Amino acid sequence: MKTPMTVIKAAEELLEKSGKPMHYKDITRQILHNCALFGKTPHETVRSLMATNPKFIRVDEGTYALSKWKKFTPARFAKDIAYDILKSKDRPMSLNDLGKKILDERKFKDGPKMVVRNAIRHDRRFITEKETELVTLTEWGKNENFRPI
Repeated sequence: MKTPMTVIKAAEELLEKSGKPMHYKDITRQILHNCALFGKTPHETVRSLMATNPKFIRVDEGTYALSKWKKFTPARFAKDIAYDILKSKDRPMSLNDLGKKILDERKFKDGPKMVVRNAIRHDRRFITEKETELVTLTEWGKNENFRPI
């Protein structure tokens, strides 16, 4: 009887064979018969294992490539893009303006304000002003009008 392959090894072989990045759900569908995956969400197991393994890089939402493929660059998270934008501007920005800048780097389904709200919702590096919806960095100091978003 053939010994089941590890998820990492199966995903690596599948990506090698395809020669191109693939979405983790497609990878899961194709490796299920070679790997022992249990639970209600095997695709989340695959995503988690790939996201934390240096053999893979996330090149788009849910899409992974082999990190040894130098022609692909890792996709950055919106919260990290927002942080870098605010640091480079060195001043607070409106939700809308910050969202537009994020969308210049990466494409998301949501509009500018929603992209920022979703990106910084639970990230303590950011605070937003209640009335004006200005986003600032916590490290710049707090103002009584600002609150975590």
